[in-house]
Amino acid sequence: MAASKFKVLIAGGSVVGLTLALALEKAGIDWELFEKGEIAPQLGASFGLHPPSLRILDQLGVWDDLKRIVVPLEHRQHMDGNNRCFEDSHVLRDIHNMLGRPIVFAERCKVIQFIYNHIQNKDRVHSCTTVVGYEETGDTITIRTDKGRLCQGSILIGADGIHSHIRTVMAEKIRPANPALAQDLLEGFTSEYNAIFAISHNGKTTPFMPDGTVHNVYYDYYSAVAATGEPGSIFWFLFVKSSKTKYPRCPRFTETDAQDLIDRYGDSTIGPGYTVRDLWETRVKASLVPMEEGVLKQWRNGRVLLMGDSVHKTTVNAGLGGNLAYEGIARFTNLLVPLLQKTPNPSTADITELFLGFERLHRPRADLVGKISGQITRYEAQDTVLLKFASRYIAPWVSDWTKASLYASFAQGAPWLEYLPLPSEE
Repeated sequence: MAASKFKVLIAGGSVVGLTLALALEKAGIDWELFEKGEIAPQLGASFGLHPPSLRILDQLGVWDDLKRIVVPLEHRQHMDGNNRCFEDSHVLRDIHNMLGRPIVFAERCKVIQFIYNHIQNKDRVHSCTTVVGYEETGDTITIRTDKGRLCQGSILIGADGIHSHIRTVMAEKIRPANPALAQDLLEGFTSEYNAIFAISHNGKTTPFMPDGTVHNVYYDYYSAVAATGEPGSIFWFLFVKSSKTKYPRCPRFTETDAQDLIDRYGDSTIGPGYTVRDLWETRVKASLVPMEEGVLKQWRNGRVLLMGDSVHKTTVNAGLGGNLAYEGIARFTNLLVPLLQKTPNPSTADITELFLGFERLHRPRADLVGKISGQITRYEAQDTVLLKFASRYIAPWVSDWTKASLYASFAQGAPWLEYLPLPSEE
């Protein structure tokens, strides 16, 4: 790439921020990242990765590390509240065969650590450092950290999650000219379902379920799923319908709140021979959070662009939200790399067109994934009579191959990093 003063500043050092940094590093683009906490903290639970995201991680060299610890998911059973299996499926295996890559679950902190390990310029990653504000001057943006440091760059990417501080600062800068857009940035997400995210040991003496398996159970207005994505561990979720609230008034839950939910739903079975309480009692970590949903109207302002959960948030039943963020990384860098090859020091007009081009490509996908994810959450929680009928009497009669083909068609619409070699499928 031609000599360039172009530099990307990244706020947020979780999956999105670190993967973006690695993708930029592979392209030879200067970057610097600021994360308010530690890198790869022992927080959160699991991260489901679909074939398009694994293709990108393969391009970045991370998949070789990841595949040593995961077990591809291949067998899925769907059960009702009476522990009756009404759909016994190998659609996940068919997806693997069709696309050459599996669907996997891994502990989130391990995924982050693997990504971080592949970054060469680790001195550009600043942990325990929060971006508290920014100012734009001409072709430069200057960020200010909580430690009083100033750092200049060409653009700022807000990859700091659902509680994005960059989004809040952007809203305040937009408010004088457009109060409605500013309000959407601050209150554009809603939440109607709460979820326990957890990791448990796979049984005390006898495994609850075999490796490579997913159990889904459907109740009225709540559901649960368990998956054995790593040997010896179960990644599981309990989804419960609640009252609809608007962000940022979505509740912040305590461990007592989680225990209250277990007291209420703990006797519900997830799979043959085990209950929610059985998994709770063998838990390694667990947390109760609201599942925000929404795609914001405003993604950019000046030289600042929001990415990942800071701008589009989905329910997690389908496991598509994190994978949507990977699509965003690919679409953005696929536009940025040729721009810098053509114009090493792009103007503000060039940056505006870059951001607009990214949104034109990525917004339709974000809208689609948001709708699919929300519908699947309500489908599994039997939210309406129609959804309950479809899950029990229509879906089981659709062949695994047909379902896998539909998923493959969706997955083939996902991008990859066009400036890096495309590895062969497995």
